[in-house]
Amino acid sequence: MENQKENYSTVVTLKKRTDLNISGVCDIVSSDESSVCLNTSDGLLVIDGDGLRITSMNVSGGEIVIIGKINSFSYSGKAESQKSGFFARMFK
Repeated sequence: MENQKENYSTVVTLKKRTDLNISGVCDIVSSDESSVCLNTSDGLLVIDGDGLRITSMNVSGGEIVIIGKINSFSYSGKAESQKSGFFARMFK
């Protein structure tokens, strides 16, 4: 299933700097109120902000919704396959 998610392209949609929709998510690496780190099909995506919360996840489609004040988001290169993330733990 993880190989299927890696074939999806990543689409990032930001609305009013408070609603962030992302598709192509393979894994949640870390998450707290100030930062969310995601392993996507296009690389490691880091979102920084204030009061960040993951409000919706579609595990099969690799889609996630994050709300809060988004200050920045950036890619930090192609992520290596990590087996310790949220999705990996759900499907053991």
